This record gives sequence, structure tokens and C-alpha cells, in this order.
Amino acid sequence: MLTVTQIDYIKHLRENEGASISEIASRLKCSWKTAKKYADGEVDLQKRHRRARKKTVMEGYEEFIEAMLEENQLIPRKQRKTAKAIFDELQKIGYQGSERTVRDYVCKIKQQMRIMSQTQAVRLEHFPGEAQVDFTEFQAICSKKLKTFHLLVMSFPYSNARVGMVLPSENMVCFPHGLQVLFHLIGGVPRVIRFDNLSAAVTKILSGTDRALTEMFKQFQWHYRFKTEFCNPGKGQEKGHVEVAVGYSLSNNLNSLPTIDDLNTFNQNLHEEMLADRNRIHYEKRVLISELWKDDEKHLLQLPSRPLEIVQMHAFTVNKYGEIKVDGQIYRIPNAVPQSRVMVKAFWDHLEIMDRYGEVVLHTTPRIYFQKAENIDWAARLEIFITKPRAAERAVCLKALPDVIEEYILTAADLKERRQRIIAMVEILRQYPLDVAVKTARTALEYGKTDISSLKIFAAHQAGELIRVSEPIEEPWTPSEVAQWQPDLSIYDRLGVIGHGK
Repeated sequence: MLTVTQIDYIKHLRENEGASISEIASRLKCSWKTAKKYADGEVDLQKRHRRARKKTVMEGYEEFIEAMLEENQLIPRKQRKTAKAIFDELQKIGYQGSERTVRDYVCKIKQQMRIMSQTQAVRLEHFPGEAQVDFTEFQAICSKKLKTFHLLVMSFPYSNARVGMVLPSENMVCFPHGLQVLFHLIGGVPRVIRFDNLSAAVTKILSGTDRALTEMFKQFQWHYRFKTEFCNPGKGQEKGHVEVAVGYSLSNNLNSLPTIDDLNTFNQNLHEEMLADRNRIHYEKRVLISELWKDDEKHLLQLPSRPLEIVQMHAFTVNKYGEIKVDGQIYRIPNAVPQSRVMVKAFWDHLEIMDRYGEVVLHTTPRIYFQKAENIDWAARLEIFITKPRAAERAVCLKALPDVIEEYILTAADLKERRQRIIAMVEILRQYPLDVAVKTARTALEYGKTDISSLKIFAAHQAGELIRVSEPIEEPWTPSEVAQWQPDLSIYDRLGVIGHGK
């Protein structure tokens, strides 16, 4: 009887190296029949494993964990799934073990992958009504491309409550706009807010705690009447609570690669998730966060009777093409007179182009962000699951891909076929753009031809390529006498002569 290691080696030779049965039998010095039995999967290895040893609670889930951690390496560190997030994912697919067991296995795999890192925040004493604010970047899928967004988080150290929103930039208009939205979400203004020395608020670090502020932020502070505190340079731990809150938000609300199709809808869902998070026990005070928040809420300043209009004014000269450039982005103004002067009101999400006196609105246009976007290497992300086909159903990349590709992969009859479909789709994505891969998967499902040879033909057709067959296509349904038949083309020459004679 062969050992488990020998059986695994047989399958490796057969599936990964394409070795013949005779070659496998020769290498392992076993009979041809035995080699074939294990190479072609004629033995239920799971039953064999169960007879050999007692099944552990983690058995069958290691593959999912390893795949999640491998996916983590392809996304920014702050957005990677935590052990808790992985545990939650496993529970959805039937895991019955403890969170500690998952954490131990995650730690083991991380050590093997040499990515173990740990940061700690400084715990400080705070009073109700005080807040900390921080910005961080994260990546999300938008229009099937990787784009950088900015998460603004406001945390309350007393209660451990937090609010946040996603913005397209950290510029001088987006930053106060985001704060304004958060003030209205909580129904008041924190008495004291601690910030980092972000450029949207601070123009110069003076001696001690003094800061030279931007005009926009200065007006914003005066309007909403809150007191500011700024961290010392390089001392981010002085706002350690919001640092932890940002990390918690990325891990629990924005883990892996979220998809953002509509920013307003996404922010609404994010706010609801953060509100729901208050229904947990405070890590130290052993009271619901929602109860502690009531104390924070009592100490908030009242909102002004009307919100501040957050806008920057600019003057530009229209070029000969009827264009102006704002923050490096080009905007075309219909019917604009070349070399004329215009005033621009720059809001966070749109521009109002006015005449030189600022009296008549000539044109309104959405503000452009994300001039450059990173194409996603879908093949590299999907390739992870060639050796872990079971874990594909929980793959972040598969959920981000168009539904037809997910359907093509997950509707396979078994894991062996799923693996072959993943290999096929990886090859297609390496050679063709995503839209061709989508059409190829749809055609494959429509005609029930999901093998790699068929997919290559479908993809070439969708891409408009001339298909050249270098060798005969092997298919079982055409009779051999038909497949080998060669037409006598000379008959057409004779027909032409006869026709000409008439």
C-alpha cells in the first residue's frame, strides 16, 4: 500500500508535470495499474485519509485561509483581512471550530510567508465630546480598475464610537467637506479635535503647538467653533485612538478590495455599518458603545444655523482650445472665447465656471479625479486558485470580476474541472483584455464547451483574430471517413471551362 506522500507525488506528476502512467509507475517502482488508480483519481483519498487519522476541525479549511492570505499580499497592507475577518468568512461556509484555532493557523501561515508585523497604539485618557481625525488611502475597484480613494475617520476615544466617509481626495476642499458631513451625521460638533499635520489644514509647523493654518481650514474652524490640537511631527501615536479606528475600519468595513460604483451609496452603507458597530461591548469599560456614546453626544457643540459654503475661487485664462486647467486636470468650456478670463468656483465634487465678474454661470462640470487608474492583473490574482480551487468560491477577485466569469468557474462539476477552468481563464486573461474574456466565458457557457481548446478558439474569434490550425483538431463526433476526406478541387476548374464554353 502506498503512503499518503507517495499518492500526493503521483497526482503531482500526473496533473502538474503531465507524466504518463508508465513513467509514474517506473519512478515509484509500482505496478502500472496502481499508478493509474491514484493518478486518475479512481480512489477516494478523503476516505483513505479518514481511515488513516482523525479529522481535525481545521481540515478542509486550510486551503481557504491560505488563499485569503495570499490574496492579502496583492492589496495594500491596511486593507488586508485580519484573523477575525477570516474567521467570519469561514463561519459562513460551515466552520464549527473556535476563533482561537483560526488565529493560531493564520499566525503560523503568516510566519511562513514572512509577513508578520505588529503595531501598538498608545492608550490615552480622554473626556466626552473630544474627537480625533485621520485620513488614509485605500484601493478599491471602480469600473474594473484599481483606483485610490481616501477614508476620513472621526473617532471618539471616550466611547470608542466612530464615523467616517470615503472621499476622492484629501485636498483643501474635500477635507473640510468631509468634516462637515460627519458633523451633520453625529448631530453636533466635537469640542476638541486632534489632527495630524495634514497639508489641507496646516501650511507651516511653528514652535511648540502653534500651527499656521490654511485660509480654508481657518474659516471652517471659526464657523464651527471647535478647538484644534495637532500632533507633534512624527508622533502619530498622539492620536493613537483614531489610528486604531482607521485600521479597524479598513479591516472590517473595507477589507480586501471593495467595489465602489456609486460613492454616495457606498458612504451610506458605510455609515450604517459604523452605526451597527456601536452595539458591541467597549473593550475596557464593559459597557455598550452605544450607551457610552450618549455621554459623548451630550457634550457636542450645537451645529450652526446654516452650513458653511466650502469652495475655492480661482481666476483662469481660457486657452485657444476653449480649455482651462484646474489642479492639473483639463476642462473644456463650451462656447468659451479664447484668451478670455473666467472665474471658477471649485467645490469638492463639481466646478462652476463663471464670467470674469463672477456673475453669470457659463458652465457646470463634475470635478475630475482619478486621471490615472491602475489596470488590474486579473490573471495574477486568479492564478492563486489554480492550486486551491475549493477556495475560489470565497475569492475577492472572483467577486470583483464580471458575473459570467464567476459563473464559468464555479459551475464546474467538480474541483478537478474547476481547476481546469481556472487554468483556462488565466491563459485567456494573460493574452486578451477583460472584455474578450467576458465574451469568451459567455460563449463557452452558451455552447457548453468549457475546455481550454474551445476557449482559445472562442477568444480568438472575439478578438477578431484569424484562427490558424497547426494540427488536426481531435474530436470524437465526426466519422473518420468524413474527417479524412479531401475534396477534389479540380472539378471546379472543369465547371468553369464548361460554363465559359456555353
